[in-house]
Amino acid sequence: MEKIRPKQLYFKMFYTYTAIILCIVTALVIYFISDARKRLLESNREEIERIHAQALGYVEDIRRAADYIHKDLYRSPSELNDLLEYFRLEPEAYQEYTLDRYSSSGELVYKGIFRLVNEAFEANQQLEKVEMISYETSQMTECYPEKNVYPGKDGKPRLHQIQNNDFCEAGKLVYLKEIRNPDTMKPAGCILFTFEAENALEEMQRTNPYAEMVVLFEEGNVIFAEPDAESYASNLRQGQYFSCTESVGEYQVCTFMDEKLAAQLPAARFFLILAAGAVASAAGVVYIAFYVKRLTGRVDMILEAMNQVTTGDFKVRLNIWKKEDELDMIADNFNGMCEKLELYIEKSYLEEIERKNAQMQALQNQINPHFLYNTLEAIRMKAICNGDKEVGKMLYSMVVLFRSQLKEADVITLGQELDYCKQYLELFEYRYQGSFRSKVECPAELLPVPVIKFVLQPVIENYFIHGIERDRQDNLVHIWARREDTTLYLYVQDNGRGMKEEELAKKNKELSDNIKTKNSNESIGIHNVNRRIKAIYGEEYGIFLKMAQPKGLLVILTVRIEEGEAYEKGDAG
Repeated sequence: MEKIRPKQLYFKMFYTYTAIILCIVTALVIYFISDARKRLLESNREEIERIHAQALGYVEDIRRAADYIHKDLYRSPSELNDLLEYFRLEPEAYQEYTLDRYSSSGELVYKGIFRLVNEAFEANQQLEKVEMISYETSQMTECYPEKNVYPGKDGKPRLHQIQNNDFCEAGKLVYLKEIRNPDTMKPAGCILFTFEAENALEEMQRTNPYAEMVVLFEEGNVIFAEPDAESYASNLRQGQYFSCTESVGEYQVCTFMDEKLAAQLPAARFFLILAAGAVASAAGVVYIAFYVKRLTGRVDMILEAMNQVTTGDFKVRLNIWKKEDELDMIADNFNGMCEKLELYIEKSYLEEIERKNAQMQALQNQINPHFLYNTLEAIRMKAICNGDKEVGKMLYSMVVLFRSQLKEADVITLGQELDYCKQYLELFEYRYQGSFRSKVECPAELLPVPVIKFVLQPVIENYFIHGIERDRQDNLVHIWARREDTTLYLYVQDNGRGMKEEELAKKNKELSDNIKTKNSNESIGIHNVNRRIKAIYGEEYGIFLKMAQPKGLLVILTVRIEEGEAYEKGDAG
């Protein structure tokens, strides 16, 4: 037979598992890329929220600084009165007022509005300019750090901007504080505090490449926009933008980002995930190739073993891989099957040899059987003619036994078997006259039961060889039968020598395992009968020995009752 190799199975399994691995790895790569993008987007969102909070805090700090300067002015009556006079008087008149007041106060430092403004510049580095505008004279004074003051400017254009709410400047945070006379609560003028904000806001916004920031003044005037002030409104209307918008006083801070861009993985991370997926795929394919090769190798071994069995080699055995899988089960069952087949074939072979030997022996024994049978019959008739009926009776028993050996079939009725036993026992009753007797009992309904020939005679013969005590006068052999379901029990009990317990256990073990005895001194006949019963009726039947009470041996023979031809005829022999 052509050797079979499961190459087709190998490639099918390899391609199938490889496809599964590639699908799994692809799904994992997609998942990790998606998860990395999600995490990156979430991180950028948190960063945008942080930048937004930082910008809000910055604008709030500037607003508080402006409020503090304004409140500090009302906490200093000297500076407030000076400012009110500054708003009321012309520049020359105000100069006279300050000189008169300073000379009359006797203080080393004049506590006027410009002193307060200079202190504000020193306290706030972001403060770039302070503008003071009088409502009464429309004069405007601009103050800058390091005591740079530019008075006498026309404030009407600035007042017009204030009225139109258009006084803000690009990149600046401008706060308007109106000054009222505390006696009349009428507005006397206003102060504009201008803080530089562009550099600080740009620095915050640039901490994240995806962050975009817009700062609006009240009705939508853009004072800061990065990167593009004109497109921020349309960007916010698009669903792909994430935004944070809050107001601090007159100003509104809006921080947003393009989520599509923010979720894009860096090329290095993207290719790292792809590389990890490729490595995992390669490792999976290598492992699958190794695993499938080992698995199909085991299948190949099983097929090769089966191939050897087909050639008649039943000694082949498969290795058990101890994987506790189906292939190990197949290998184990295959080994068990080979062992059983080998035993069965060996047993069948031995039985065939024994049958052939028995046939040869029977042929040899039949060289002159009829001559012996006719001679015994002639002697028996001569004894009867001479009046020796006892000798004639003994010869009749022998003739019956010879005839049963020569003419009867292999399967006879239990009644016939018991009759042969009676004839055999009568011969020994003549031989041991006065010291031996026998007893045979059997229910009438069991007499037609078919049994194989000569199952009791070797057992009785074994008693006369090993068990009888010739110095006794009460030697007895008792034979009886009973039925239980489909099993026929035949009992042969004697009161002879018996056996020791250890010998009895050993003998029963040999009979149960159907071991052929090699000792010529042992009961070969019982072993032969046991083997015949097991060969014909099955391993669960055979011979079992027990100790009889008070002494002796009880031999129990079990055979299967079969509804055969002899049973149907009811021939009792």
